[in-house]
Amino acid sequence: MHFKTIVFAVLAVSAALPATAADMTFAQPSPQPEHQAYSAFDWSGFYLGGQGGYTWNQATIFGSAEDLDSGSAGLHAGYNFQSGDIVYGIENDFNYNFENKGDANLEWDASARGRVGYALDRTLIFATAGVAAAGAKVDVPEASKNDAILIGWTAGAGVERAFTDNIVVRGEYRYSDFGSKDFGSAVGDFKADQHKVVFGASYKF
Repeated sequence: MHFKTIVFAVLAVSAALPATAADMTFAQPSPQPEHQAYSAFDWSGFYLGGQGGYTWNQATIFGSAEDLDSGSAGLHAGYNFQSGDIVYGIENDFNYNFENKGDANLEWDASARGRVGYALDRTLIFATAGVAAAGAKVDVPEASKNDAILIGWTAGAGVERAFTDNIVVRGEYRYSDFGSKDFGSAVGDFKADQHKVVFGASYKF
């Protein structure tokens, strides 16, 4: 009797198991979100380009101030390093000033600067500062022809935008104080400073 009871119990449990298993649900693992890669623009490397704009030059000569404003055009070259969103590097530029007033001029200006900026992918906001130089010329009967190189400092800021992996455009403002130079008793000290706004383009190698 007990044996028959056990057999019937086993058969009953065996019959119930498939139905129970059919009713059971298993939680499916949720699909993993696809990994979205962030490919920020790489600003590091060497670049070479040109720029043009306008300069507001003021010189102190013969004891009085004189405006030597001029259009300008030039070349620049530099190298960037990048650490995360921070971009830093060095840059040199040389610019020819078109205005020629005959008696006194700043014929050219140049600089060697450090740069540091913050990259927003293909947009770079930067500040820059360094050493500046300018070629000053005085050509008046009282002093004959006289020229010299003025040495001073420059600082400014700008924005660059990479439209392709190699072509970068820029806008920049800089102030330069070129210091002064003694041009002799007939002229006195030639002192000059400059406000400059330029736009340019670079090829990034």
